[in-house]
Amino acid sequence: MLINGIEKWAPRLAVKRAVVDFSSPNIAKEMHVGHLRSTIIGDALARMFEFSNVDVLRRNHVGDWGTQFGMLIEYLFENYPNWEDVGETAIGDLQAFYKASKQRFDSDAAFKERAQQAVVRLQ
Repeated sequence: MLINGIEKWAPRLAVKRAVVDFSSPNIAKEMHVGHLRSTIIGDALARMFEFSNVDVLRRNHVGDWGTQFGMLIEYLFENYPNWEDVGETAIGDLQAFYKASKQRFDSDAAFKERAQQAVVRLQ
């Protein structure tokens, strides 16, 4: 292998191009060590495809615009109606806002409806 190189060992795949979407953490929540797993698996798959002469497009999709963002939007609109006056402090503790909005979502049907409508507006 050292003399002839390892390229001859690379399998020839019928696929010429592949998209590998990996990691994709929920950006409304805190990152943790568990996010490394999908990142490592995705990177390994991309490298194996590249080794087999496949053109790889790597993507890390962070556009999770689901219910979490609807909850956050409604919570922040209610608690910071003059958000332009608040400055950076309104976004300083996103995880605390997320937890508070989740509690409100689970206990208040009207808030839940408004949060779901916020998701529709995002889409």
